Amino acid sequence: MKPSPRLCLVPAAVAAAAAALTAVSAAPAPAADEPERRVQVAMVNFTDSRIPDAGTLETALKDNYFGGSGSLTSYYNEVTGGATTFKAAEGDGVTGPVDIDLAATGCDTGKINDLTRKALAAEGVPEDSYDHLSLVFPSERAGCDWLALGTVGGGTTWMPVGADGKMSMTALVHEFGHNFGYSHHMRLRCPDGDLGEGCEEDGTSHKTPMGGGGWEAGLTSPELLHNKWLTGGEVAKVGTSGTYDLRPLYGSGGGVRALDIPLGDDRLVVELRHESGTVDGGIQGVHAYRVPGKDYAKSAFIDPTPDADGDDSDAPADVDALKAGTTLTDEARKVEVKVVKAGADAATVRVSLDGVAAPSKAAEPAKDTQGATTEDEPEEAPNAARPAGGSTELAETGGDSDTTLAYSVGGGLLLAFGGAFLLKSRTRRVAPTSPSGRRRSR
Repeated sequence: MKPSPRLCLVPAAVAAAAAALTAVSAAPAPAADEPERRVQVAMVNFTDSRIPDAGTLETALKDNYFGGSGSLTSYYNEVTGGATTFKAAEGDGVTGPVDIDLAATGCDTGKINDLTRKALAAEGVPEDSYDHLSLVFPSERAGCDWLALGTVGGGTTWMPVGADGKMSMTALVHEFGHNFGYSHHMRLRCPDGDLGEGCEEDGTSHKTPMGGGGWEAGLTSPELLHNKWLTGGEVAKVGTSGTYDLRPLYGSGGGVRALDIPLGDDRLVVELRHESGTVDGGIQGVHAYRVPGKDYAKSAFIDPTPDADGDDSDAPADVDALKAGTTLTDEARKVEVKVVKAGADAATVRVSLDGVAAPSKAAEPAKDTQGATTEDEPEEAPNAARPAGGSTELAETGGDSDTTLAYSVGGGLLLAFGGAFLLKSRTRRVAPTSPSGRRRSR
């Protein structure tokens, strides 16, 4: 498939572009209301390449996936407020190494997946015993041109490890984000906050692990909405003009955490970010995201500044946030969003729809019956991975490549994580739709 010019990746060491990937089926999905997702980690040996120290790697994997802190489980438990977490599928959740009849060379992801599942079933670990399968295998001979790989909306991840057995936690959190259905998270630079004249796509957002923020960043409010991890009084689904008080997206206490605003056929989601627990140490302030249609998994960060970028570790935590007095406007759709106040613990946002000026006083979310509701949930994907066979899309993390490839089968966009890298983007014009319709991972 022809390479897409959308992004350029320039890792510390640049090598050949990645080869096209084969399609795979998604792992069986948990029920939509299942709060625990069973994870099976499988260490894999090839015929010509074996994990050198399986015992040491097994110990590290238990910590990486299921540890009480600094793990995949602790991250998602924190950002979802315990709504979804992970547990070991069989025993301690880590099995193997299993030997598969396949040479490592060529990095055949489809065969690695199929043969490992068959080997696990032969050892008494059937596919219906886990919701996610994470394949860990030696990387040297495999020569994969990505740091990690995951099915989008499925349940499979591929995590190559070097001789030292080290794994990028950002890559791990990122790939499981793909399993939850998230796309790579981009930045839309909208001069002076004008949403109606077209914005320029300008790199990744740095507001989520899905957009270069590292696993020190929490998920964005649209990502939480996609999986129904923000519900009830935490979301004000705006239907008429009003003024709203926002509390930080993460942290204790009650109140509205996100505004969900109509923008023609799209949605505009507004949040307040501030450090809480182990996340968002480098992110602060009011942020807005454009949601195409009702697909909250594919939102993009709106940046009204000319050149600010949250990836600069020396920049203030709110360098590209919407400061007090900032206004986002779409004249064709008669939508205006103004940040009245913006602090660490609270913000006030005024929303005007259909040309009707918003009242200056903040609404009482729980009592709002005039169109700005907090009980209705957006019509997004349920909190579940897609069933087996429902996903043929893969998304890559990292790789020694100077070109990003977009795939419809085995696809997504490459995004570099782990180790030193430089991410650049070619600016692309985003045409407007019809009116009718500071901790950093470097």
